Amino acid sequence: MRLTQILIVLAISSMACKSGQQMTAVEPPPPPPVNRNVAERPEPEIIEPEEIPVVEESFDFERKEDEVSHDINRFFVILGSFSVKQNADRFKSRLENEGYSPVILLSETGYNRVSVDSYSREADARQRVLQIRRSSPEFHDAWLLIRR
Repeated sequence: MRLTQILIVLAISSMACKSGQQMTAVEPPPPPPVNRNVAERPEPEIIEPEEIPVVEESFDFERKEDEVSHDINRFFVILGSFSVKQNADRFKSRLENEGYSPVILLSETGYNRVSVDSYSREADARQRVLQIRRSSPEFHDAWLLIRR
């Protein structure tokens, strides 16, 4: 009896598959036509304002003559910051060879900040940071130090 039940089940299932409907693969729809007569317009470029990192801290000038010429200013453009004094000295020499007039600032946090310009107005200092970043990609991380 078992064998007959299995044969009946097989016969019924094979008849269900042969009901006249054939299974075919479904083709994906064709891509939309491309209109070659219409000029493509690029998306407008969104220009984000450049972020300029700002640190506010107290510091001393490494040399008295630098203090005399920059003491009236509160905003300093920083191109490098070093925990090792000799690294700051080497970087300062490199900047002098590139035409800058760098000064070393001894920060309250123990870093030797290498500044290339100082300003009494923040807007002027920010403008200089952006100008340096754009003209000298190696200084893309220039930032602003505000004297406390």
